Amino acid sequence: MKPRYFLSDLHLRAPDDERTRRVVEFLRARRGEADAVFLVGDLFDLWLGYEAVVFSAFFPFLRAIADLVDAGTRVVVFPGNHDPDPGRFLERQLGVELREGRVVERFGERTVWIEHGDLDDPRSVRNRVLNRLAHAPPLRSLARLVHPDAAWRLARGYASRFGDYTDDHSRPLPPSVLQKLWPDRVRAGADVLVVGHFHKAFAHREEVDGRPRDLYVLGDWVRHRTFLRWDGEFALLRDRGPGRPPEALGFGDHPPP
Repeated sequence: MKPRYFLSDLHLRAPDDERTRRVVEFLRARRGEADAVFLVGDLFDLWLGYEAVVFSAFFPFLRAIADLVDAGTRVVVFPGNHDPDPGRFLERQLGVELREGRVVERFGERTVWIEHGDLDDPRSVRNRVLNRLAHAPPLRSLARLVHPDAAWRLARGYASRFGDYTDDHSRPLPPSVLQKLWPDRVRAGADVLVVGHFHKAFAHREEVDGRPRDLYVLGDWVRHRTFLRWDGEFALLRDRGPGRPPEALGFGDHPPP
């Protein structure tokens, strides 16, 4: 059985920074090995789905995705609140699957729900409204009226001031994720919920109605470098670079290294 992988919140910005290099190395190592790779939102710090251009800074990452698809790996991309406008390039030119909202699939005997988490962010009504607005087609169209170079400069300026995600890493997982988001999905039939967005590496298991139900929050590649693997069983892991086995994290809340 070939494994399936889940990553989220890569927040890529530049082709030559450490974060991009590690992500590209990880994806290249999956070529020919992975059955599927689920990229669960916020892959980029900024992505606007222009019809005729893509941001050149992301070329190494896009090439790594294309290589996976060419090798027969299923690649599924979820828009997040930082990249809510996927456009048509990823699907038409790279051959990925674009899946907005949530995806529900069977993994063996378990029903798995996969979503970025921004559209039903349980922390506040404000968060949900803003994130849903970011995904709205009219606002996507308006944003694409900005010249790509100007959009890139604005995004870099924003990232330099607000884009280190220190607050996300220093805070515990919002209690509402365990108290509302996960129970809602379990009541709807999920055996496993896989979610990004919160920049926490977290795994939880609880028995509900006589069956184990799992929650996996994917962490990020800003500081955590975490991912989820399924090869008949789920495992939350931390990448330690090429040639080194990943670190198994187990259940619980796992701070960045």
